Amino acid sequence: MQTVLDLAPPKGFRKAIPDKVKLQVILQQNAACTKCSERLGKIEDCEFDHVPALQLRCWDAEAKDTTPRANDPAFIEAKHTDCHAKKTFGSHGELTRGDVTEIARTKRIARETEHFRRRMLAKVDPDAEVDEPPRRPKKKWASRPFPKRGKKHEEARQRGPAGSSDPEG
Repeated sequence: MQTVLDLAPPKGFRKAIPDKVKLQVILQQNAACTKCSERLGKIEDCEFDHVPALQLRCWDAEAKDTTPRANDPAFIEAKHTDCHAKKTFGSHGELTRGDVTEIARTKRIARETEHFRRRMLAKVDPDAEVDEPPRRPKKKWASRPFPKRGKKHEEARQRGPAGSSDPEG
């Protein structure tokens, strides 16, 4: 029997990386950043990155951990703070999407897929419930900042500031 894994870990799941695992990761990398290949320096100045990101991993409810395991040294990389930020949030110069963007995209696609699946099941079984996605309320268009048009306003503009029809005064 095949078990179905949830798409992402539950909210609030985040195990701290033990110091032993951090040291193993640094030794595996020969104390060099995986992004820029420069020396890492102090362990306090490094950031440890999960590859793939924890929210992009499948959740195993029986083991109460992600697949692969959250603190497996083979799936953790040590990086400089700025190198880690580029991977997490993306880089405009390199045109790369960061982990945050990919996580949001994955969640959106999962939501849309589930909604589609429910709609298809409702076609087969009319008694099945279909949750309609919440619709945004319609917004009123902003009014135009231009002057109003009409006979009264046209006459006032043609007469000039004094109100006379003679342009010379």
